[in-house]
Amino acid sequence: MSPNMPPDRKPETARPKAAEPKTAALHQITMSFSPEEDRILLRVSTTDGSEYQLWLTRRFVRVLWGALVQTLERDPELQKTVLPEVRDAIMGMRHQEALASSDFEKPHQAGKRNLTSNTGPLIVTGGTVTPLKNGTTRLTFTTTDGTGINFLLNENLLHATCHLIISTTQKADWDLDLTVGDPMVIAADKSVIH
Repeated sequence: MSPNMPPDRKPETARPKAAEPKTAALHQITMSFSPEEDRILLRVSTTDGSEYQLWLTRRFVRVLWGALVQTLERDPELQKTVLPEVRDAIMGMRHQEALASSDFEKPHQAGKRNLTSNTGPLIVTGGTVTPLKNGTTRLTFTTTDGTGINFLLNENLLHATCHLIISTTQKADWDLDLTVGDPMVIAADKSVIH
């Protein structure tokens, strides 16, 4: 299943079709909230030395969250479990295990080639979350200028990205009440993943 985001956005016919987005190997992801913009700044750097800076709106994050959680729930182990409380507990434990193996302490590395330096951060207006057969998830963002950006997330990076979204939306005071699995399984407040 590949949930599209946002579901209520109609395709624009005046804009030429964007080229197939490129997929880059991730190096680092950071998120921070900008009160002036009332948006989350997502900075993603890749192993080839590039960096993308993207604005995420509250509305987009809310739709993206549903797609990310659906992807996490596709886990075959969770599919075997009938009771929702057990599924939530298992997902919460897996989330904690993934976060324990992620490095949230390093600040965002400087010196990357900012591919959005001429325009400033691009506003994400849509995208897809696509679970792949090899256990990874392709996250595709589409921006206002038609740019498409793909990133592949393994299970740990998917959980770490979810954690960044949770902690950043809490700092933003967006009242989205986002959790992974059992909400009683709470992660430490972190804002960077490598």
